[in-house]
Parts: sequence; structure tokens; C-alpha cells
Amino acid sequence: MNVYSPIITKERLSRLKDLREASREEVYRTARSIIGKAAVAELRELYGLYDERMYLWMAALWDPELGAFYYSNSARDYELYLPDIESTAQIKFAISTWNMLGESRWSVGAPRRMLDKMGAFAYSLQAEDGFFYHPQWGREVSLSRRGRDYSWARRTLNEAGLTPKYPLPTAKGADGKKSKSLPDYLQDIELFKKWLAEKDLSTKSYYIGNILDSTTTQITAAGQEFVDTLVFWLAEHQREDNGLWQEEINYDSVNGLMKISGIYPTLKAVLPNAMKGLASAIRVAMSDERMKFVCEHYNPWVAMCNVFKGLNAGVESKEAEELRHLLWENSAMLIKRTREKISVFRKDDGSFSFYRKMSASISQGSPAALPRQNEGDVNATCISQGTARNMCTALGIPGVPVFTPADGELFFELIEAAPKIVKKYKNPGGDTFPPRVPYSEEIAE
Repeated sequence: MNVYSPIITKERLSRLKDLREASREEVYRTARSIIGKAAVAELRELYGLYDERMYLWMAALWDPELGAFYYSNSARDYELYLPDIESTAQIKFAISTWNMLGESRWSVGAPRRMLDKMGAFAYSLQAEDGFFYHPQWGREVSLSRRGRDYSWARRTLNEAGLTPKYPLPTAKGADGKKSKSLPDYLQDIELFKKWLAEKDLSTKSYYIGNILDSTTTQITAAGQEFVDTLVFWLAEHQREDNGLWQEEINYDSVNGLMKISGIYPTLKAVLPNAMKGLASAIRVAMSDERMKFVCEHYNPWVAMCNVFKGLNAGVESKEAEELRHLLWENSAMLIKRTREKISVFRKDDGSFSFYRKMSASISQGSPAALPRQNEGDVNATCISQGTARNMCTALGIPGVPVFTPADGELFFELIEAAPKIVKKYKNPGGDTFPPRVPYSEEIAE
């Protein structure tokens, strides 16, 4: 992005920075009375990681012809890769939660032409079975990929005011029966029980929790018997000593808590052993365990938020209050340590990468970026700011504004002026995507 263009000038960027800092200072004053002066100083340092380069980088990923965003620079620049609905919806969510629309919702604050283009993109992805598939990936995708794309596309259609091309798989037919597009294991309760029995929560709670989180609306659409079976199965396998589904308290097990705790509101169920789980999440947030990927600084804070939100009738128990005070007492250290963890993934252009030195070339099982690229990606960038947002919620302080509506005006001007995307490079894999990078290489220093 050319910072000397008529749209992006040094004077304008300087003015936007002043506006951001002024809006943040108002929140810091309020937070000081809750978490203390030292913690607010650390919070100021944390939010210093987030500047206009984040949304300038995102704007450069917009494809004005297809009406969607690419996952990364390499996805934009190399042949075979195309925009995807998850990156598009994540940027949409980011612009909203980053205060770039002020008090407006996306469907009201975003330019109508952009809403229409994004809606048309989502509409184009739907197949006869009601799910949404990308031309670059086809229909042979993972359960989590299909489930996430279904959720992202459905919301995008709603915000654009569009009706799906075909009936959704979560909708009942004219005969009142559930859709035949739901997976086989959601057509028969015994198949569902068998499907669950094959899952080992004691070692893979994050992986399994991700599948459940991505398909929860499908499970609820299958019927109450399926919901009750899932709730019982989760309770049966949860540990009472730590509120997790694995013995050790570490990033991996708390990652599982984050995914699984997030589905309970949709299931209309109460998370058992919530206080033990909350204590485990706090312990991991405080730890200096080495991270393998960007979610590991994010998930403990989201898990905390999920547990706090799930407390009965919104009234915190004495134990919950004690844990909130534990957060406050350690807030300066927690914020500092979290900032250090987030910083590991920051790139020179202001974006953040999924792994320490590269984007995740595979997203939910599908090729999303050229392998071995030292670049940021949309998922990781949204996660890296989402950590700070969820931290504020867990600490019980007002959300710090990342940007201002004036930043939003610049972003949308860039979208309106976005040039046609022209692929710069041939794909090294020719007519097929390059081989997947071994996981050990992706997480290496």
C-alpha cells in the first residue's frame, strides 16, 4: 500500500493516531481504578502493537471483482489461490469490533456496494446441499472447514439482506423433518453415539472441540436428543479436578476448554466444573510455556470470558469473585506477559502470523496460503487483537478502542479505490497446490 497516495498521507495518518490515542486514554482512566496504574501502563504498551498498518494491510487484500478478501499476501499474489468467506467475515468482524464503525452495526455502517458484493460472493458459494464451498477447495473439505464456512456465509447473507439460494441444512423441510443434507451421524442417534465414542477427549480435546464448535448449529438442528446426548457425553468425560478434559493443565488442554465452553450457550446447557476450568485458564495465561501457534495466547482469555459469561443469572459466586480478584492482583504481569506472547507473531507490515515465522498455509484442512511464507494472515491478525479484547472483558474493564470511525473512513475509501487483483506469480505447484509443510517445520523457531 502506497503511504504517499492521495488517500494515505503522512498528515492524515498522524491525525488518526492522535484521535486513537485520545479515545484510548479515556478508557485507561476508567480502567486505572479497577486494575491499577501499573496494569494500565502495561495495557497502553499492549495496545501500542495495534496501529493503522493492520487495516491498511487488510484493505490491500480486497478483491473488488469477487467481493471478498484474501487470507494473506501470498494468497492474493499467487495463482490458484482465491478469496475465502472466512477471511472476508473475519475482516468484517474486525472492522466492527475495532470501533471503526462507531456505534453502527456492519449492515448499517458499511458501504452498501461493499455489502452487496460480499453478499453476492457468499451466495455464489452455496451448493444444492445447502452448504457453502469454495471453487479452489471443492467439496472434499473437513467437517470444521465446511461448518465454519456455513456459519460465516450465512451471517454474510443475512447482513446483505439476501435469502440463501437453497434451503439451509439446519432448516426443516416442508414435512417438518430435518434436512437430509445433515451428515449421516446426525440422522440417527445411534450413529451419533458411535461417532462420539470414537473421539478421545482425554488427549485431543482441542481438535474435537473445534469440530463440535464448527458444527454445533447442525447438532442442534438434528434434534434435542442429539443435544442431550452431547451434553451428557461432555459431562461424562470432563475432569472434576481441573474443569478440563485432559489431565495436564497447559495450552493444549485449555485450548480444548475454550472451544468446548463456547458451545454451551448454543446447547442451552450449563458448563460443569466452571470454577475449576476458570482457575486452569488463569494458570495457563500466567504461564511461560512456549507457544506453538498464535491461538495459545488467545484461547485462555476466551475460555475465561466463556466461563464468566456462563455464570448463573449473571451473579458471580464467591469463588468467581476471588478468581476475578486474582486476575486484578496479577493484571500488570498478565498483560505484560500476554503482550510479549503476541509480539512473537507480529510482522513488519503490522499484521500477525499464525506460526512464529510463517502463516498457516493450511486452514482447517484446506490450502489457504503459499507454504513457508514469513507473512501475516487474516486469521492470526484477528486473533492477535482479539486476545486484547477478550482480556479486557475477562478483567472486567471497558474495551479499549483499537481505532476510531475516522480510521474506518480511510479503510472504506481504500476499499472503494481498490484496484483489480492481478496475480503476480505462477504457482510453484503448477496446476495443483504445493505440498503441505510438515507441522514440525511450521512451529519451528
